[in-house]
Amino acid sequence: MTRRSPAAPGWDAPLEVIDLVPDELALARAQLGSGLYGLAEGVLLRLIAGLEAAGKGGLEELDGARALLGEALWRQGRPLAAGAALDGIRSSSIERRRPMVMLIEAESVAAAGDPDRAARLAERVVSTIGVDEAWKLRGGVATRITWPAPSSFRSPARRSEGAGSLAEAPAPPTPERTAAAHTRLQAARRAFADGKLDEGDRQLAAALRLDPRIGPEGAVLLEPTLGREAPAERLLLYGDLLRAAGREADATVAFDRAARA
Repeated sequence: MTRRSPAAPGWDAPLEVIDLVPDELALARAQLGSGLYGLAEGVLLRLIAGLEAAGKGGLEELDGARALLGEALWRQGRPLAAGAALDGIRSSSIERRRPMVMLIEAESVAAAGDPDRAARLAERVVSTIGVDEAWKLRGGVATRITWPAPSSFRSPARRSEGAGSLAEAPAPPTPERTAAAHTRLQAARRAFADGKLDEGDRQLAAALRLDPRIGPEGAVLLEPTLGREAPAERLLLYGDLLRAAGREADATVAFDRAARA
């Protein structure tokens, strides 16, 4: 303990304690945003128990806590438990119309073995917030639903579908850029052979930006070096190479792995 000097001003003043986290819902949101899903689950279970014991007051707060609990459970890979948490939310609550709640409901229905209803619920999420936002909302969590790929995962030709004759394909790389890309590709091959993974990754990333057409060969070159526990940066590079090669489904798997790494 640190002893105060008797002459220090305010010696007899009452001790004031400032609660930096007065709102347990705010604390749970911060923990979810930081990836501390288990801690958020504990905070929310305690809050829900306290609100239920207090009586019928605070129904809006109770619905909000159950919605956050469902998210915490779902992000831990427990969709059935997440769906059970959402069942306690009142049907008239505004929480029922939150995109995250609708998404978790779709995932829990899919985990329960009803793919047709899950697909309809997923379509409701996409129609509400769009394909790109739905993908961001998932945040790489494993899914049993076939979600549409966001625009960043599609080839330029597919992104321009429906634009008519105004959409133009991007110009191919110049011969100089193509030659430089293949030089980088060979440098990456030598680096991987020497066990220099970081150098090989840098060369591959540069080659991909010089000429995306090296994607198929680059993916084949990088894949054997990944291992079971590859860092997120290497998985993102692998996903970029797969996407450049036109393998969008495999690229999606790689990006999901990177989000969980």
